[in-house]
Order: sequence, then C-alpha cells, then structure tokens
Amino acid sequence: MDLDGTLLDSKSSISSLNHYILQSALDSGIGLLIATGRRFSSALPYAREFRGDVTVVANNGQVLRSSPSGDRISETYLSTQAAGAVLSLGKSEGFSPLLHVDRFEEGTDILVESSITDDCFHNYSGGDTKRTKIVSDTLDHVEDRALVVCFLSLEKEHLQDLESKLLSLPEAKEYRTVITKIPGVSYCLEVLEKGVSKWAAIESYLKISGLDGKGVISFGDEWNDREMLRYSGYGFAMKNAVPKLKEEAEYITKYSNNEDGVAMTLLELGVLSFS
Repeated sequence: MDLDGTLLDSKSSISSLNHYILQSALDSGIGLLIATGRRFSSALPYAREFRGDVTVVANNGQVLRSSPSGDRISETYLSTQAAGAVLSLGKSEGFSPLLHVDRFEEGTDILVESSITDDCFHNYSGGDTKRTKIVSDTLDHVEDRALVVCFLSLEKEHLQDLESKLLSLPEAKEYRTVITKIPGVSYCLEVLEKGVSKWAAIESYLKISGLDGKGVISFGDEWNDREMLRYSGYGFAMKNAVPKLKEEAEYITKYSNNEDGVAMTLLELGVLSFS
C-alpha cells in the first residue's frame, strides 16, 4: 500500500484500526509492503510502527529495503547521462532540482543547490535539513547513486511543460516521468529509470519470496500507483484517489484514507476478521 492519501490519514498518521488490522495480517503470516514515493528514511518510521518484518518500496520503486533493519534488497539508479541531461534542462528552465541519492547509511538522501527551507521547495520533506546536503552544482553528482530527480511547482501546467521538454530529449529512452500532488507541498515532477515503478520493485520482492502477484492486494491514490493496482490480484484505488486513477482501477474502496479505507476493505473482503 501507498502511504500518503492511502494508509496515512490527512494528519499523516496511521489510524488505530488500520494499525490493528495490518498488525493482525503480519501476525498471521501475511506479508506487508509499504510502497511509496517517499525516500526510505521518511517511510521507515511508519514501517517501524509495526512489529515484525515490513518491506518498503521507496522512491517509487528505485529502492527496496526491509524494516526494521533497513537492510537493502535491491536498487536501481539513473544513468549518468540521463541524470545529467535532466538536471541541465530543468535548471535551464529555471527550476531548482532536488537530486535523491542512495546514501541512507551515510545520513544523506537529497542534494540541493540551496537550503531545503527556501521558498522554491515549498516545505518539501518538511524542511528536513538533517538528511539534505547543499552542493554547489547537482550536475557534479550525477554519479553519486542518483535515484530520482525532482522538480516542484505550485502550477501543474509548469511541470507538464517541463515534462514535455524532458521527454523530447535523446536520453528520454532511459527514463520515465511522473507528476503527483504532494499534500501540503506542491506538484512534483519525478524522473526515474525507465523500467522502474512500485510494481517492478514489488515483483522483485515476489520473485525473491517465491510468491505470485495474484496473491497481492494493493491500495493507492495517485497516478504513481497505476502499475501496482493494474497488476496486483486485487488493486484498489482509494475513494479519495485522483479521478484518473479511479477511471483505470478495477476496484475502488468505499472508504477514504480518513475513513480507515485500507482496514475496512480488508475486513469486507474477509481477508481478516476481528477475533
């Protein structure tokens, strides 16, 4: 399941009912995967609210790690050429890029060219300065385990225009783009490796675990959940999901993220029950 707008309510909390039902699932041997666009360090505290091993798909599928240990399972990086081309174009268009890097153990997640608290970042990551490093030029770090390049704007149209230009570059054959709305922040354009998605990372987990995708029940609310919902045995768009996702989803929950949508759906499916 996704975090923001799905497992988390509007206060960015896991409700008591969602926690109880999902903990019951873990205790009964059902695997629990958190699949989010957030970086791993941001998702880890939520995963650690549960007793037992939880798998975390971070950065929209670029990184797969386990909780509570933080052990790495798999990762995919942007090529040097792709990251360089994307950063160059974004900067030339007046955007301030955020370069996500795979430096969790070293305490760094994001490279920026000015303070993460600057207005241009719209309180991205809650203004977390501890795991953000200021560099003189992000282009000097394209070989630094680059995971995702992000651009922010309060105007979705600005990002759509940038997206169109990015997809016209020769290097576009190596990456894909996703535009989502980050609650309380802004719209966000993310550039990821071409074959990467939440579902691609989940498939890696399933292969390692000897499991089949038909046994997966997934929940999401944004366009970056599209593949996950499409290929799961049961893929649920949340009641509060963006219209585009609900149009494609085979199933839609009766309840929103503020109405214990994940837990209520699992109960109604009979996957779990109160004892």
